Amino acid sequence: MTRFNLEKNGIEIVKLNKNIKSLIFNDIKKNISEKLKLNKNKSFSEMAKYLNKLDNMKFNNLFGNVATRYLSYNVTKKINSYIDKFKLNRKFKRVFLHQMTPLDLKENKKLKKNNYCVYYRVVRKKRNDTLFIHRDCDFWKLHSKNKKLAPIIPGKYTKRIKIWLPIYGCNSQNSLKFFNYSHLHNINCKYKTIKGLKKPEIDKNYVKENKKNIVMPFKNFKSDVVMFDDECAHFAPTNTSTNIRISCEFTAMILQ
Repeated sequence: MTRFNLEKNGIEIVKLNKNIKSLIFNDIKKNISEKLKLNKNKSFSEMAKYLNKLDNMKFNNLFGNVATRYLSYNVTKKINSYIDKFKLNRKFKRVFLHQMTPLDLKENKKLKKNNYCVYYRVVRKKRNDTLFIHRDCDFWKLHSKNKKLAPIIPGKYTKRIKIWLPIYGCNSQNSLKFFNYSHLHNINCKYKTIKGLKKPEIDKNYVKENKKNIVMPFKNFKSDVVMFDDECAHFAPTNTSTNIRISCEFTAMILQ
């Protein structure tokens, strides 16, 4: 019996095909090694030494913009094919990934126009590399109003589900935490401007009143993958426990 259920809790732990996870693992390693100009055979542990030596400006230039952290076209194409066959263990008519935004293509000339959006995130030790408490749906509402920020969606969909994979250095202290049942709650959200960009801000009273409902769903970071409703409030704490934390994520577009 599963500890969490997508419909009830807004989150659920699933297992990802080992071959697909291996493709993702190796593609991320290749991308980081190219950025740091390191031998591709170096381990993530060895890369961590270089990553933590970078000052914030250099780190942000290399890893700040999501357009520089997308996985390669061939790998994302295989992921897209896999999740549609997998159907996230449900009787969905179709499951597929969305593609690049016009701004992504402008920021990274190496990307192909039909590259699917699967990206990784690097969180250094004791650095402010994590996002605030948020819901993905609020970003979608914001970006849908801006043609440059709206992704290409190759098909009709009725729902969005986010997938988050631990890759390296992930544990119960530094990985995603969720507000249990929050996808069922009517949460007020305002938008504020930070460094010229609008960002969603969840009602602080909601956060305060629901701290007792915060859960960390992972049991096995080597095999577990979490999928969650994009209306589920979540966050990642500051990484104080490992040299680097590397994760991968993407949004599955669902046709029910």
